[in-house]
Amino acid sequence: MDLKQLRYFVTVAEEGTISAAAKKLFMSQPPLSTQMKLIEQELGCQLFERGQKHITLTESGKLLYDRAQTLLRMETVMRQDIEACSRAERNTVRLGVVSSVICTRAGEWISDFLSENSGVQFEIFESDTYSLIEKLRADIVHAALVRTPFTENEFEVYGLGTEKMLAVCRRGLLSGTVTMRELAEKPMILYRRWEAIIREEFEKQSLEPHCACICDDARTAVYLAERSVGMSLVPASAAGLVHPELADCVEITDCPITSEIVLVHKKNAYFPESVKRFTEYLKSI
Repeated sequence: MDLKQLRYFVTVAEEGTISAAAKKLFMSQPPLSTQMKLIEQELGCQLFERGQKHITLTESGKLLYDRAQTLLRMETVMRQDIEACSRAERNTVRLGVVSSVICTRAGEWISDFLSENSGVQFEIFESDTYSLIEKLRADIVHAALVRTPFTENEFEVYGLGTEKMLAVCRRGLLSGTVTMRELAEKPMILYRRWEAIIREEFEKQSLEPHCACICDDARTAVYLAERSVGMSLVPASAAGLVHPELADCVEITDCPITSEIVLVHKKNAYFPESVKRFTEYLKSI
């Protein structure tokens, strides 16, 4: 199985029929059907459920589709890097950023950098910390702005600021500050990667939080808090995601949990000149 076959497979999966995929690939149907059968034979599993009008992916097919997209993206990135290097075009920064940072501090950093570095282009990849770490490993991004904690051993890590956790609640629900005990008495929205840490802190204080919802994104946690689903705990910079007419950000007086924003990249990684300048800028702020 080679990249050409994977590209054929992805096209078939996205188009839904062999005929539509063949048309898009500028080839006839029989050889494309043959290639799909060869992939199934090589992998020893069925990748498609073939209906009268459309084909759908099996679970194995969905897994291959996901992995194939990653490999094809890596090929594209590799070609871009080599072409850029040969043409001395080093103006693109592929940056991974967690959602709670891109909408707040990262936006300011990128804006300030571009004001002094005209001609640089950013490709932003938004996801959670663990997904961005995988993109780093796969060289899909040059560097990432993520939050601790995560396994740091294989990367260069530079701290850019430590923040407290704040409680976000429907406007007018609380005034002033709030304690962990008061939080335990209300429905809560837990940000999934913080769930274990937050629950552990409640346990230390002999408290049991009432979890109304668990989600994967700080923006979702804020959005749901604004709509009275519960109270969410988010890093302080995520307060910039809150609509003040809908919700309040409240300090938690006895919560020791903190979150550090960090710049991470591979050790001894090759960087285009624009990426070098941007990482040096971040390390200097």
